[in-house]
Amino acid sequence: TLPIIKMIEDKIFIIGFNKCGTQSLHDYFESNGYTARHWDRGQLANTVFRNAEKGIPVMTGYENIKVFSDMEEFLRQKFAYMTYFREMERDYPKAKFIYNNREVEGWIRSRNNHQDNYYINKTCEMLNMTKEEVNDKWRREHKEHYENVVKYFEDKPGKLVIFDIEHDTIDKINDFFPELNLKSE
Repeated sequence: TLPIIKMIEDKIFIIGFNKCGTQSLHDYFESNGYTARHWDRGQLANTVFRNAEKGIPVMTGYENIKVFSDMEEFLRQKFAYMTYFREMERDYPKAKFIYNNREVEGWIRSRNNHQDNYYINKTCEMLNMTKEEVNDKWRREHKEHYENVVKYFEDKPGKLVIFDIEHDTIDKINDFFPELNLKSE
């Protein structure tokens, strides 16, 4: 007999950029006993894009996972958290969202240093842009994604928490998910 996979409908989508605490948030939910998927070597983003193109629920294949973070495949410039957060909310109406954020210039510095500069260097190569051009592109995307998320969720109370990794404490996450009984010890 096949194992029964519990379909988790009240998913949690972490839809801020990498280098904004995605790994720490992933680890926090996992340490509290929740199934979570972080990056998955780009397969998470690729799956979301493929499912969206097929017109099926975007997290098909991840039915038993509750928390998702770092949904990108930067080598193909696929950023599922930016492109498909609306479909995530449509396909999983019981889902809640965390927009993890930080001050833009610190974020840019962190991305530039990520993987011993591999992330920025490879991005420059793929896009045929200078480092400064890529950084300017990232600044625009940071602003646009934030604005798109806030606008989309403005009439959906209780669905989105904006978590600033530099100024907020984990209590903000705990308070947003009282049903999860999260423990910060």
